[in-house]
Amino acid sequence: MNHGTRQAHTLSAAGRLDWLRLIRSENVGPIVFHQLLNQFGTAGAALDALPDLARRGGGGRRMIRVCTTAAAASELEAAAAVGARPLASCEVAYPSRLGALPDPPPLIYVLGDPARLAVPVVSIVGARNASAAAIRYTRRLARDLGGAGLGVASGLARGIDTAAHGGALESGTIAVLAGGVDVVYPAENQELYEAIVAQGAVISEMPPGTRPQARHFPRRNRLISGLALGVVVIEAAERSGSLITARFALEQGREVFAVPGSPLDPRCRGTNRLIKQGATLVQDPTDVVEVIGPMINQPALWEAPPEHFSQPVQTPDSDADRQRIKDYLGPTPIGVDDLIRLSQLTPAHVVTILLELELAGRIDRHAGNQVSIS
Repeated sequence: MNHGTRQAHTLSAAGRLDWLRLIRSENVGPIVFHQLLNQFGTAGAALDALPDLARRGGGGRRMIRVCTTAAAASELEAAAAVGARPLASCEVAYPSRLGALPDPPPLIYVLGDPARLAVPVVSIVGARNASAAAIRYTRRLARDLGGAGLGVASGLARGIDTAAHGGALESGTIAVLAGGVDVVYPAENQELYEAIVAQGAVISEMPPGTRPQARHFPRRNRLISGLALGVVVIEAAERSGSLITARFALEQGREVFAVPGSPLDPRCRGTNRLIKQGATLVQDPTDVVEVIGPMINQPALWEAPPEHFSQPVQTPDSDADRQRIKDYLGPTPIGVDDLIRLSQLTPAHVVTILLELELAGRIDRHAGNQVSIS
């Protein structure tokens, strides 16, 4: 995805169906989706090319499962039935900072007011088993940040997330869900969820009706950080989901803030370590606003993927080139730039070969533009 001036538009009905079919097809994640769109010009053309690409990468393995038009139409109908609006990453209402990521979700669903997504956002995350003092502090911090004109995003979980949404409810808060936008988790937050839909926005990249599973939460955490100018972490134990969100924030170039806590409390070890590693220490809202304030009027410029491209399709690579890349791959992740240097192939050829292998389920992608054998 090329960064630049944003040139967004609305998808046609047929284009939206193809867009959804492509992202719901087997082995097509956000990175592959945008590579396919860049290479083939439209989602429809990419869908036509999927079987051949996967066959070339898989060496005769079974056919790739391509999402049908009927399945995509059914998903959009289910979204409409619960009042959710689909937003593609090429559309003007899509959150600009999310769109500026190298791997933005190609499509999200929104319940509530999409205009809330255009407000500068600070995300607040932390422990589910938070202390009473941390919950009080979080509510006050979220309320004050909302009063300063910032949106507050979190993940609707127990503890810190719930307190953050509650504190920012009047100013407008954003809940990012791991399941479908119509699935409340935990169920005890049903009343809060309904208030957020009425006064803020709920978003998810999962199909409506999806029950959240453990593997969905890191994807959700990536959106929580990607929406925001910065992430505030309050009470996070070592190896907690909140630290995963902080790591995503760093990878995405977002500011990371942490509220210090007692060294005797295991819930504070993660946040205290973040501060030792350079996160901005937060005692009151001004600590956040002073850092975030100068960024508010600096738009996240990006060039939205249009529905049609004029870029020609890459010429298929030879079996020898494909084998050369496979020989360099192993279970240990290697950078794509290293593959280009070692193979002495052009970047376009290496990207195409990796695309084929990923569609065939032969490789995994890792942070830092690295890949490994599945």
